This record gives sequence, C-alpha cells and structure tokens, in this order.
Amino acid sequence: MHKNNIEVYTLIKSEVQKLRRVGIETANLDCRLLLSKSLNTNKTLYNHEFINITENEINNFKNLIEKRLSGKPVSRIINKRNFWKNEFKLNEETLDPRSDSETLIDTVLTHFTDKLQSLKILDLGSGSGCLGLSLLDEYQNSTVSFLDTSQKSLEIVKINSFNFGLSDRSKLIHLDWRNENWDIKLFEIENETKFDILISNPPYIPTFDIQNLQKEVKEYDPFVALNGGKDGLEAYKLIIPKLRNIIKKNGKIFFEIGKGQENFVSSEAMEHGLFPIEYKKDLSGVIRVIVFIFK
Repeated sequence: MHKNNIEVYTLIKSEVQKLRRVGIETANLDCRLLLSKSLNTNKTLYNHEFINITENEINNFKNLIEKRLSGKPVSRIINKRNFWKNEFKLNEETLDPRSDSETLIDTVLTHFTDKLQSLKILDLGSGSGCLGLSLLDEYQNSTVSFLDTSQKSLEIVKINSFNFGLSDRSKLIHLDWRNENWDIKLFEIENETKFDILISNPPYIPTFDIQNLQKEVKEYDPFVALNGGKDGLEAYKLIIPKLRNIIKKNGKIFFEIGKGQENFVSSEAMEHGLFPIEYKKDLSGVIRVIVFIFK
C-alpha cells in the first residue's frame, strides 16, 4: 500500500484548529497522541518530524479526531494515561488517573523516606492500579494488595503490573467495602497480617453534582468510581470504622479527598482512633490528601 512521506504538523494542522475551536487547550498534543494510535505505535511524535503514512491511516486518524470532538477524552480513545512515572492501560471500569492523585504518591514518599524498607501496602479501591503500582516502583522490597469491587479493574491492574515487571509483588483481591464483613475477609486473605500503609482514592463526588461535571468525566468515567453518595462522604463512612482491624498500630493511612471535605473526614477518623498528622495540598492549593496514624 502506498505511503505518503509527510511532516507531522502539516498533517495535523487543520485537525488541531478544529479542536481549538471547541475549546480543547491540549489540541496539538491530543492530535499527536491520536496520530500515534492510528499508526499503531507507542512512539512520541513531534511536530516537525516526517512520517510515512497510508491513506487508510490518515482516515483512521481523522475518525479518532471526530471522537475527540464529540467530547471523548484522549485517554479513553487510546485506553491509556500517563501517571507518575509510567503509562497505565485503562478500560471502561477504571477511573481515568488525574495528576491531582500524584499528590498522594508524593506524600507517601515524604513519610517513608527509606525506599529499601519492606512495607505491606493496601491500595483500597485500586482502579487501574496507578497508586499502588507507582509505590511498588518506588519501594522495591515492598508488596501491594489491590482491592477493588470490579473484576474488570483488577484485570487491568494485572496487565499493568505485568507490563511494569511488578506482578510478583502484587496481590489482587476482589472485595467490596460496602459489604459488612469486608475487613474480616481481607484479614483472612492476608493470613491475619495487618498493613503498614493504606492508600485510597475513593469516590467522593456527591451524586447530584456528577451531572454538572465536565462531559469528559461524567460520560466516560465509571459512575461507581465517582459517586460518593448524597453528601460525597459515603465511602469514608464505610471504610474508616473498619481500619483498626486491618492497619498496624502506628500504621499510616493516606486518603485522597474532595475539595472542602477535610473537616468531616478528620472528625470521622478521630472518632475511630485515627489522628490526622498532615493535610497536603495539590498544585491548585486544594487540600487533596489527609494522612492519619493509629496511636
């Protein structure tokens, strides 16, 4: 099949303009990522390099641009997203990782500075595994148990852990924290050994507010991964009372929270013997992570 030798920017220029007209600020990057997808390559393409491309591949690229114009996020079109130091595969049941969540990784690293220590970590509501796998990459003598209610999410964790060479230190657990005895079942699965660290980015958006989110979020992120119940705090109410049964004394809990939720989450935690020791802001200046310790 005949291939055209063409400069990347010449090829994408009109499509970049289309995306910019509908207010997509990352238009150039989006086009280059979608062009890579149409060429079936993971290679980063640059504006002024030349590529060989067939008419079919050009048409495929333009079809992908139409999906982007309809509001579908690039990460959902190419089924992957960069987070921390890796590129994570996604599926329709995993939350699209946000850069705000990197605040949680950063916070763990400041509390556990010895990267050679052996830590037993629980990633509660693991989704794509972006949090737990990023920590496994940093702490090379540690293990992470990934707990999620979605079997399809756990399948993605398995793929990502294999791709990063981390599967031997990963354990996949299919449980739901909405079930009354999830903590007891987890304790049994873990051979009655408690965790040093818990990390969690639970759903924290009030149900009614989901309809007001950006189209890219409300239509393409899984509802169950967004829905925090009527007040956005349901997950914390279910999780916090159980933590004493699964976290070691002096173990640390790292919760991602929504804007303005720090007072409720802190008071709920203190009622159950957890004490807040740090409130960490994200790059926008919003308190995004609370660190708790058992005394």
